[in-house]
Amino acid sequence: MNFQQIIFILMMISPMTLLSQEEQVKMKWIKLANIPDPIGFAGAYVGIASDCLVVMGGANFPDGKAPWDGGKKVWTDKIFILKEKDGDWMETGILPDSMGYGAVASYNGAVFIAGGSNEHGHLANAYKLTFQEGSLQIHNLPDLPHQIANCSGVHIGNYWYILGGIEYPDSKTALSICWRLDLDQAEKGWEQCPAIPGEGRMLSVVGDLDGKLMLASGVSLHDGKRTYLKDAYMFDYNDGWTKIADLPEAVAAAPNPAWFDKDSDRLLIFGGDNGELASKDLKERHPGFSNNVFYYDRKENTWNYATHSIQVGVRKDQSKTWSPVTTSTVFWKGGVVLPTGEIRPGIRTPQVLFGTITQD
Repeated sequence: MNFQQIIFILMMISPMTLLSQEEQVKMKWIKLANIPDPIGFAGAYVGIASDCLVVMGGANFPDGKAPWDGGKKVWTDKIFILKEKDGDWMETGILPDSMGYGAVASYNGAVFIAGGSNEHGHLANAYKLTFQEGSLQIHNLPDLPHQIANCSGVHIGNYWYILGGIEYPDSKTALSICWRLDLDQAEKGWEQCPAIPGEGRMLSVVGDLDGKLMLASGVSLHDGKRTYLKDAYMFDYNDGWTKIADLPEAVAAAPNPAWFDKDSDRLLIFGGDNGELASKDLKERHPGFSNNVFYYDRKENTWNYATHSIQVGVRKDQSKTWSPVTTSTVFWKGGVVLPTGEIRPGIRTPQVLFGTITQD
């Protein structure tokens, strides 16, 4: 066998090997116990405190009417905790106010929440919540520089970043803000970081890509009219913002933050709203939001569709798994959790999805 033949064989084998490795990475989804509310909530704050899964606040339409039929959105102050993956939820304590659609982070056994909205408007409050021997403790943190909702947040190391959003319920444009708080020295207050490049946006997805902040997609506002975005950026505090590849489609309001899986070296985004149906008056006929899983390959600077979507069960006759938006992700008990959220415009779910990456 000559040298040219060896090179040809290696060129043929290498792509097949990569494809094989790609196909061997799969996600398996199951459902945990529903949160103890028959409707569920969008915009809840979700975190991990004392190794318990915590779902707090959010809003729904408890009268059963859709917003286009005059249904009234009602915010909640309820707090639910789940101690074990196969356990049942417990309701424990209440938030300082009914609130939702803000930022949340889990750090050193505590949950941190900031901003959001309620029936009175948008909020600038920030809190630290801890659970000790079943007792809820709430501590005030420095307020945000100003009120904000529909923002995105992620903690990287000891820093908690909050990005984008809108200042008022009737804001005509979205914000480009980037703030951070040192969770080890919270009393020092919020620091302003370089603004998001591109357009101001709300409902973006952010993530911790091995120590760097990634921001993708979202919705910009032009005189109140929405544009769904596909651009993405990386932020390093010392080097600033860097443009990375665009997504294949918008993923507005996808569960936050994106999940970085170190074993596969991928940053994953779950579902989201690509905006294709936003202008259509579908109401109850809306088919639901995307259940695609996207991942970012930082070596190739590409976004790709994962082989498998968000689906509980694999049988062809399996009913559709409704993928939520306007909720959070947390990594807990060996997997990523997508709890409650909005599955169609105006429609919430009490379901709790739990996904793991499996290597065959």
